[in-house]
Amino acid sequence: MADWITYIGRFHPLWVHLPIGFLVLAVLLKAYGDWRKSDSFREAVSFSLLLGTGSAAIAATFGYLLSQSGGYEGNLLDIHQIGGWATVLLAGLAWRISRANRAFSTAVQYPVYGLLLVVLSVTGHYGGSLTHGADYLTAFAPFGEKKESEARILNSLEEAILYTDVVQPILKNKCSSCHRPGKAKGELLLDSYESLTKGGENGPVILAGDAAKSELIRRVTLPESHKEFMPAEGKEPLSPEEVEWISWWIEQGNADPNLLLTQSAPELIAWAEPRLSIRQASTSTTTSIDTAQIGNLKRMGFRVRVLSQETGALDVVLPEEVAQGNASEFLKALATIKDQIHWLSLAQTGLQDADLNRVAEFANLRRLRIENNPITNQGLASISPLTKLEVLNLNGTQITAQGLSQLIPLNNLQSLYLWNTGIPSGDPSLSQWELGVVKVVGD
Repeated sequence: MADWITYIGRFHPLWVHLPIGFLVLAVLLKAYGDWRKSDSFREAVSFSLLLGTGSAAIAATFGYLLSQSGGYEGNLLDIHQIGGWATVLLAGLAWRISRANRAFSTAVQYPVYGLLLVVLSVTGHYGGSLTHGADYLTAFAPFGEKKESEARILNSLEEAILYTDVVQPILKNKCSSCHRPGKAKGELLLDSYESLTKGGENGPVILAGDAAKSELIRRVTLPESHKEFMPAEGKEPLSPEEVEWISWWIEQGNADPNLLLTQSAPELIAWAEPRLSIRQASTSTTTSIDTAQIGNLKRMGFRVRVLSQETGALDVVLPEEVAQGNASEFLKALATIKDQIHWLSLAQTGLQDADLNRVAEFANLRRLRIENNPITNQGLASISPLTKLEVLNLNGTQITAQGLSQLIPLNNLQSLYLWNTGIPSGDPSLSQWELGVVKVVGD
């Protein structure tokens, strides 16, 4: 029976526009007939009102049945339903007046017709709010206070926040039609970080650090034929990349709302970058990017990516299979663009302590990966001039707790990776660091 009620109720959006057309047409015919001082439209007005009353009653019934499926905000729904049945009553009254036109003066007729249009408009507005959101009608109005655009305009990729600029837009695009103010199915709202972490009627939908056990991930990865698959009702599902993004944020990013996009996996960054709104720099401030030089580096085997057209910032990766343990020679090729390199990956390339003297010349480095190289405390001292460094990966190196003192000048350091080094997990020396994020995994 519940399925039948929902099935019949879903005819409401299909049917609801019919009475609107009949009732507006009746009022226009009435006004035009009176303006022309002609009774020839009286039967047409009466017939349109009769059709409008009947179809409005059917639409209101369908709407009531649809409301039983749940997921609609009570206040908006109540006003919409009251307005719907008030429209039926006013349309019936207007029809009765039209049948006895001469028994009612214009002082009675026109207020009824006017009130009918007002109630019809209010009812339609609240119906639209239930379907599209409370600000659907006013969001682009050329008057009143303007809300800031939800899509942030970034000056560079480094400003992007993983939740704000990637995860939340995915949820808004694919899930907000059923989980937003006005229509919160399962009492779940996905319009903000706070509502996402709060969850719905069955509890939390994300478990920080455990994507596999998060209800949100379970729902979006079910077979589309499953009754619990989300998004439901034939809406466009999340793409594999979007699911991977949200899973990474929950699992690796611990659902941190302030995690920077640049702290996520490189392949995910490459997917997200073209989907962000990054401000295009004016010609007066753009740093020249030598495409010929970048082409030469790519032919040598480097992977080079532009992080910001405005600053000319570059992300440079020297792959392990290209370096073949000879990082020193390849570093020399980067000398001409050293000031434009903001991200540099030299992981597992045979980098030696002496090579870090050349790396220290890359004064604008923000992110440096030198993991799985024979780096010692002595070499670590060489990179102390990199005061702009924010992320440093030392996994799999030979540094010890004593070597961390070499990093004290790096005031902007936010993330430090120390897995599989000579620093045991929970070492007391780590407590002396006042870093935004210190990632220490294992011994």
